[in-house]
Amino acid sequence: MRGLFWPSVLLALSACSDDDDLGHYVAEVKARPATPPAPLPIVDKYEPQAYRPGSERSPFVSPQPESVQVPAPAASACTQPEPDGSELERHSLDNLSFRGTLGDGQQLWALLHTRDGITHRIGVGQKLGLNHGEIIGITDHDIILKEQVSDGAGCWISREARLMLDRAEQ
Repeated sequence: MRGLFWPSVLLALSACSDDDDLGHYVAEVKARPATPPAPLPIVDKYEPQAYRPGSERSPFVSPQPESVQVPAPAASACTQPEPDGSELERHSLDNLSFRGTLGDGQQLWALLHTRDGITHRIGVGQKLGLNHGEIIGITDHDIILKEQVSDGAGCWISREARLMLDRAEQ
């Protein structure tokens, strides 16, 4: 017990000697002049506005969205997609993987693998993808689709999309 007493006393006394440096630093910081605060920004003079209840909206009622009249396109000018309800129309093209082809000399089919682990055999004319895509061609390297995409005004425009052979997962 006596062997631990003297080293602990020496340790306590040596910690007190560093207190001088701390005291000098605190005195130096307190002696520095205080920096003045940044000046306040100049604010324009407030001029109250008179409220006219007949011509302005009530401040106690939630605002209503403005109604915008979009001219309806002629029905004959717009093509409308017709989904056939196939299972592959519920998958986006990003969730489908083109794995290969099968053929019998007359027709070429594509093998599509979905994220839920099912492989489907599809052919030209079948529907595929969320954008009402119809398969218009199958090659050894890709599937060519004609998709129907909304133009935002009630009509649908056609665009071509391709699903490339996925060689990384073979």
